[in-house]
Amino acid sequence: MPGKDGESESIADKYFVCTECLVEGNVQSFVDLFYLTHSQDAAKEQSQQQQQQQSQQQALNEESTTSFATYDVLQFLKNKLTEAEVAQREGGYDIVFESFMETARHFKSKSDHKRVIYFLTKCLEVARLSQDVAREAEANEMLGLTKEEMGQLKEAIQYHEAHRDLVSSYGREMTDQAGHNLIRAYRRLAEELQKQGDVEGSIMYFQKSLKSAIDINDQEEEGKSYRLLGSAYLLLQDYELSASNFHKFLSICQETQDRVSEGLACSHLATAYEAKGDRASSIKFLEEYYEIALSTGELNSQREACGRLGIIFNAAADFNRSVEYFTKAFEISRSLGDKKAIDVDRVNLGIARGCAKQKDYIRVVNSEFTSLMSWKSRRIPFERE
Repeated sequence: MPGKDGESESIADKYFVCTECLVEGNVQSFVDLFYLTHSQDAAKEQSQQQQQQQSQQQALNEESTTSFATYDVLQFLKNKLTEAEVAQREGGYDIVFESFMETARHFKSKSDHKRVIYFLTKCLEVARLSQDVAREAEANEMLGLTKEEMGQLKEAIQYHEAHRDLVSSYGREMTDQAGHNLIRAYRRLAEELQKQGDVEGSIMYFQKSLKSAIDINDQEEEGKSYRLLGSAYLLLQDYELSASNFHKFLSICQETQDRVSEGLACSHLATAYEAKGDRASSIKFLEEYYEIALSTGELNSQREACGRLGIIFNAAADFNRSVEYFTKAFEISRSLGDKKAIDVDRVNLGIARGCAKQKDYIRVVNSEFTSLMSWKSRRIPFERE
């Protein structure tokens, strides 16, 4: 009999429900239900044998401690499993698939990834057995999404690619959802590889995300892929390829009339050309960045553009223009009330003004040294003849 107050975590409840499966002649349902209710112990034993997977097993074992919180849940699982087993004997693969899929969704609602994977894998087997390509595609998509949630991105990508290929195989173009699943997974893996220092590996997956964006004709995602590729090539110090990808990003922004992103593209191009040593091109794109930011009212972008232009002109000894842009940056920082930015821009502006007056100061030192020393020592009013 079931445990008191519906508490099904007791051995009695598990024994009762599992035994029901055997009494009804559903051996496979008994095996599956026994696995589900005892898999924590089995996983512990397996983790001892496979120490390299210990942390992953522990994480899975800790998931969803409330999966079998009630006797009703145990009965729900038992009913779905026996329903699938009976239907499979009769060749009712549609019912089998839906029973396993409903069970997978139950565990998904509990964030119990391990058991979601177990039932989705069964869904995939049934779909293949019945040669149902549409359902096989659905199972692959769900497996890919679940693997993403688990952080197992390479496996997720394999399932998403299978989903894409299956959709294409029965005469349909890749759906937007399939494409976006791939774009997202490719980028997540690329960013992870980049954090690990594998920039070349990240570029390969950014390129895959670009192809997927082109396949579904999504210009926004295509532009984003070019931007990410440009940044990756910049890390590799391949400035030609970096600028090339940023130019493609800029073209898409202009075509879609996305002014904010267009300004971002100009900013990236200025960075690439500055790293390449092409100061004139860097200035050109920073000035475009500033003009776009003025038209869109993006004050932070205006300040960034002015600050970077001030630094470039100061390094080029064009101090008057440096002062001009640092003054603009300082005024914008004040209007934003950004204390940290105000301090930075005040120092930059002071340095630029000092550099701008340097020639006059040197001329005074060379021609009126005695008057200068008198002024320095006694702070008398400094007068030039």
